[in-house]
Amino acid sequence: MAQLQVVLSQAKTPWKPFTDKHSSQLSCSLTVLEFRFPLCDAQFRFPSCLHKQAPRADTRRNTDAQAARALFFILPAKQVCILLSETPKVGAMGVQGLKSYMEGNNDVLKRRCFRNSNVIIDGSNLYYSLYFHSHLDQAHGGEYEAFEKVVSRFFANLRMCKIKPYVVLDGGDDISDKKFDTLKKRAQDRIKRTDALSKGRRREVLPILVKNVFKQVLRKLKVPVIQCVAEADWEAAALANEWNCPVLSNDSDFFIFDIKGGFLPLSDFHWKKVKSIKQSDKKYILASWYSVSNLCRTLNCMNKHLLPIFATILGNDYAHLDKTMFPNWTKFSLNPGGNRNIDGLLRWLSCHKGPKDAIKALRGTITNPRDSATVLKVLKEGLQEYCLTPSSIAPFFMRGEPQSNLPRPLQSLPECFLKALGEGKLNSILLDVLTLHRVTLNFSVQDFSLCSNNLTSRPIRQVIYGLMLQAAAEEEQYEVEEYDRQGLMLTSSKVPAIPTNLQLDTLWETPQNLRLEVFMDALCVSQAPDELLVPATLQLAVYVTCYWLKRAQPEPRPEFFWALLVGLVYGELSRDPLTEKDQTSNSYLPYRTGIGMVLGKEVPKRLKNLKSRKEETPLDLEAAHAYSQWQGSLRDSICLCQLLNNPVPEPEYAWLYSGLFLYRVITEMSRGITPESLLAGAPHALHLYQELREAVERELDEDLVRRMRAKVKRAQPSERPAHQEPTDDISKYLIYEDNDEEDPRRGKADFQDAEIFEQKCLLRTRHKAKSRTSKRDPKAKKSEHSYWE
Repeated sequence: MAQLQVVLSQAKTPWKPFTDKHSSQLSCSLTVLEFRFPLCDAQFRFPSCLHKQAPRADTRRNTDAQAARALFFILPAKQVCILLSETPKVGAMGVQGLKSYMEGNNDVLKRRCFRNSNVIIDGSNLYYSLYFHSHLDQAHGGEYEAFEKVVSRFFANLRMCKIKPYVVLDGGDDISDKKFDTLKKRAQDRIKRTDALSKGRRREVLPILVKNVFKQVLRKLKVPVIQCVAEADWEAAALANEWNCPVLSNDSDFFIFDIKGGFLPLSDFHWKKVKSIKQSDKKYILASWYSVSNLCRTLNCMNKHLLPIFATILGNDYAHLDKTMFPNWTKFSLNPGGNRNIDGLLRWLSCHKGPKDAIKALRGTITNPRDSATVLKVLKEGLQEYCLTPSSIAPFFMRGEPQSNLPRPLQSLPECFLKALGEGKLNSILLDVLTLHRVTLNFSVQDFSLCSNNLTSRPIRQVIYGLMLQAAAEEEQYEVEEYDRQGLMLTSSKVPAIPTNLQLDTLWETPQNLRLEVFMDALCVSQAPDELLVPATLQLAVYVTCYWLKRAQPEPRPEFFWALLVGLVYGELSRDPLTEKDQTSNSYLPYRTGIGMVLGKEVPKRLKNLKSRKEETPLDLEAAHAYSQWQGSLRDSICLCQLLNNPVPEPEYAWLYSGLFLYRVITEMSRGITPESLLAGAPHALHLYQELREAVERELDEDLVRRMRAKVKRAQPSERPAHQEPTDDISKYLIYEDNDEEDPRRGKADFQDAEIFEQKCLLRTRHKAKSRTSKRDPKAKKSEHSYWE
């Protein structure tokens, strides 16, 4: 799928091909839009007036990847110019442009019927791919229940083919900080993409709790998984090389690693369509298989150790050399089509015996001694980055031993704590806090004219920082650098930690009531879990809702609160026993719909109808901002609760929030329908709603309770939030592109940081006097298929 920029201007000309003589009709004030469709072998004409790098002659799809391509034609009442640019995205992982080069090379990627094998899975890459390629909602905060089904189905299909997965997840940031500039660029890009999504444009933004849901599903399905101390790419490649099995990922770095078992690009791994070998019950998944030896064979048996040099020159997550220092690699290319820069560099390297010869020849083209020294240093580091030695995570999968070769700040941690980190039972943000005293927060769809949603839950994170750092610091005050947004810019601020009376090295040995005390104080609640009179799976959500209503800015509207509770009721009654945490079957069970299966308690029909509704759900930006604060508070509360060894029961994350469902409930309430009406005819559902509401209200002051009970003003049609319908047939298919300039209306926004809490969080029993005491390619030849056993 290619991304196109479509430029529209008014032109009252009948339909006919657009030629260069029309270029004068183009206005300077063109509206930039985005459009997507698959490019086949269409021809494109390049008008030099629109792009400096555009070729002068007609060409086919396989052109220089760095050149812009254009197709001109005139539609009735419109003049359309389509410009295509294949510059790499900021957030792209691995070696820039390499993935598209490999995908077009059938001599390198071989078709395989994959079955009966171990496979090392790049976990972070997997959950990104599964969420986005399943076309799940992003604008409304996430569809975690549907995501859980996709993840479960993926691993069930692997099991059908006797494929044994080992999932390797990223942990903290690289302590060397070599990748920090890349990480900051990705964070800034995420802000812009999220803002665009909030304005109705199509972007890919991962919802806040996806990683939490993914890890929990893996634990429930008993899939072997490890959360690495730092980035997982090298460890995954090293383990696969050690075990002689392939890596499954979309990260182009794996095209460089010399892995004995090869590499399976996730983008051409057809896991949804499990097939059977004829006259056999053996099942397999059709995949594309890559090996370094295949690539080198197509390049006159190039020395495979030259590939790290190739990756470093092109640019990856760690190296960003100035391309102007190097020759024009396209003149060495034998490829008449696209990716001539990549092909040319590979051809040039294949003329050298090894890395030393190539580095010497490359430095000979650089006249500045300082630049030459920089290139030498970076290329040597690149050689080390892709050099595989025995993995440090194999003992974890084999014997449950924590990962070795730990950074110094982690070496003193108790073994049980390290094991929990490795199992993914603790948030990887704790690693960044302890090793770097720095965290980079994520973002969801919200109102970007308001303060960041992350400010609401900052006091909870301050307690986390206190627990993690107080034993490692001797000074009275210590801080963590938080990277958050201010408006549409990535900014950083020093956030003081709130110390407690608990010590990290003995934290899990501390009595549960003391750990619970710290948790409840952080969330500003007084009722103990057993006093809430709600299911244990909803206790954490109740605490978070109380905290959210007290601290969210602006204050959530009553219908946001009611819809949230209705969503919790729906989730509690819809949970599938086949995916519960207490299941004893050691298998990957196919996911089934579980509506109405819990203890025979039926979900109200009206809620089922809302959940299954197919029409487009408008985005209410006020609701989006409120719920982004709730999800952020839930994310940080989960992190704190896990750090304290779960004094409050761990909930089923996938069933706590369903964005599309909540917005539909809000829409119903704006028509004057009450929560009680939505739950009518289902006594248990209504009773559970009332229990949840009462539990929350007991933690609120009278004024806030009164405001949360206020009747919802019935919205008039003009008041209801909805996207403006396209004004013509063309506009229906066009999505507005980002404007480089920030909206001038944002100048009045208040971007001041919220108050940073510096009070000391002490162990105390003050609540006892309160209510706590109360009760790939389809043309591949068949001869190219081989079975992987």
